Amino acid sequence: MDIPNHNLFSSSVFSQQNIESKDTYTIYKNLKFIETKDDPLSLDLFIPNKIPKNVPCIVVIQGGGFKSQDGQRFRYVAEYIAENHYAAALISYRGRPEYTYETTIEDVKSAVCFIRSVSNKYAINPDKIGATGRSAGGTLAALLAVTGNLSYEKKSDCDSTSILAAVAFAGVFDFVSRFTDSAQIDLQPNINSKIASNSEWIGSHFSEQNQSWEKVSAINYVDKNDPPILFMHCKDDQVVPWIQSQDMFDKMNDVGINSEVLYFEKGGHGFLIGENEDYLRPMISFFKKQFE
Repeated sequence: MDIPNHNLFSSSVFSQQNIESKDTYTIYKNLKFIETKDDPLSLDLFIPNKIPKNVPCIVVIQGGGFKSQDGQRFRYVAEYIAENHYAAALISYRGRPEYTYETTIEDVKSAVCFIRSVSNKYAINPDKIGATGRSAGGTLAALLAVTGNLSYEKKSDCDSTSILAAVAFAGVFDFVSRFTDSAQIDLQPNINSKIASNSEWIGSHFSEQNQSWEKVSAINYVDKNDPPILFMHCKDDQVVPWIQSQDMFDKMNDVGINSEVLYFEKGGHGFLIGENEDYLRPMISFFKKQFE
């Protein structure tokens, strides 16, 4: 497993960017935030055009079975955020089969570090950073929220990878109960293929006592100092059981964190519930409460 070089202040960060202007926001594309032995990881930064200084920023984390992602399928989420007067960072990250969870989580944390390092340049408030994602992205957004400055690989060069709030759509937060709780097993067809794909990302075969499966489960990090999370899930999701969101919500509220949960009866894993705004609007409303 290669260790990224967190050279956040290299001049190359800005030299190869290209800019796309829209009516209400500007996109700064291909901002490199990690140099790797292969291609550098980059993010696209969506900045509203008419904003006061120190705008909050939301990290957008694309899902996809914990495989490596470039983020572009979730561009519509970043656009919606920018249209609602917040900055958005549409990030890439490494995943299976080449990389396991330590690298993936550190990639996401490094994106937060990078945003803080360039916050002055883009008028971003470094103290008001949130994260959102669906499926694997929801898992990673929640892990960002509850692990704070904990590092899974090499400690990055910035002082803090903490965030202020998260919105997690259909995430996995307890990888052990997903495959041992009978109620959850009944909600997931093709469970063996799910165990296999999770095993590939975690880097070890499934076992209730396996420390890696516990280490990657956000529910095991919850404490009273964590930021609030909004959980959203469709009750007919056959990929990730909605009970994952309920259990994580219950755990956070048990320790006094004012988190929220919102369910849709239909929509499946992809939130096919009508218009995208039907689930993006609650996301923005939640972040607004936390940021303002």
